[in-house]
Amino acid sequence: MTTREMVYAVLIGLGVMLPMYFNLQYMGAGGNLLVDFFTVPMESAVTASLLLDLLIAFAAFNVLLFAEGRTLGARNFWLCVAVSWLVAFAAGLPLFLLLRERQQRLG
Repeated sequence: MTTREMVYAVLIGLGVMLPMYFNLQYMGAGGNLLVDFFTVPMESAVTASLLLDLLIAFAAFNVLLFAEGRTLGARNFWLCVAVSWLVAFAAGLPLFLLLRERQQRLG
């Protein structure tokens, strides 16, 4: 495993643990994450900006993911989509970068 792959692996771990920690706190306090993820940020211009920034970056990531997957002939990039949608974009993007790095290194 290269240094860059190790950095991506650490970022995957952080991308899973940190958002989940706060999501679980929010849900434990009675928040509905599925509904509130879109409604609460729209109450403030700053958080609305961050939400829209994240959603646009996420859409671009999905386009890149499928294009890059076809180019490299990788079959396991679908896992990045699942992780991004079900866990966090902060985990899905470094996972994609790790898998792409490995695919390029191993051929």
